[in-house]
Amino acid sequence: MSKPLIFQFSAKYEFLSNFYKCRVAFEGLVYQSSEAAYQAAKTQDQETKKKFTTLSAAEAKKLGRQVELRPDWEQIKIEVMTKVVEAKFRQNLPLAKRLLETGEAILVEGNYWGCTFWGMNSNDGCMLTGENHLGKILMQFRAILKEENQQ
Repeated sequence: MSKPLIFQFSAKYEFLSNFYKCRVAFEGLVYQSSEAAYQAAKTQDQETKKKFTTLSAAEAKKLGRQVELRPDWEQIKIEVMTKVVEAKFRQNLPLAKRLLETGEAILVEGNYWGCTFWGMNSNDGCMLTGENHLGKILMQFRAILKEENQQ
């Protein structure tokens, strides 16, 4: 029997999105979303990081495209996202409960805006392309939560 698929982090599953509004404390600052925390981590400048604390997810993504990237960003960005996702769900227990309630579903950040690194692009209508790193991180963290709840 195949596992169910959650494709797109919207409607009932909007909480899986990094754009979901929830407080996330990360590396000593508090952000309005996990997207803002992730985007702030792109820079090593503390004053620039602080700018992200008041931004919406969309504003943070826009500013994140303008900051001077830390030199090791490409090597650490998956690790950073993993830590941000863990912070989001550990600090927002109702969201962690909802993540657990997704059961064994395959989580895919399906999108139409062309993101093939964190999600899978469904723009052409019939073919999915992408690495789905965000979906994989969410499923890995869900497994950790399950294991912790069994102890």
